[in-house]
Amino acid sequence: MTIQSSFDDLERVVDEAEAFFSSHTENDDLVYKAVLLASEAVTNAIEHGNESILEKKVEIVFEERADAFIIEVEDEGEGFLRSAVGDPLAEDNLLEDGGRGLFLIERMADDVRYERGGRRTVIRFDRS
Repeated sequence: MTIQSSFDDLERVVDEAEAFFSSHTENDDLVYKAVLLASEAVTNAIEHGNESILEKKVEIVFEERADAFIIEVEDEGEGFLRSAVGDPLAEDNLLEDGGRGLFLIERMADDVRYERGGRRTVIRFDRS
């Protein structure tokens, strides 16, 4: 699915994620995590990657494999270095408004990779 860099399209992503994962597994915990993390990754792509520039697109792919589910989110921004993003649990960051999306994604998924210079996030959930 392709969306504009607008939060108006985020509801469609959530609906599509819920429909996809619910139709491929009866594991309600996995469905909840997948929908939440898809939403977080797309929010990051819109806000930080594409800087909410409507002309820039976000590509989202949901994939079922024999051993896992995959979510891929790619933006058209400049990318980022994961090491440059602060730890939201560090004392200096506790009162910050943002910075928790990557933390949630990395804690709740079974594997996370940042590709194409940080423009693509690949989230994996094992089917165990």
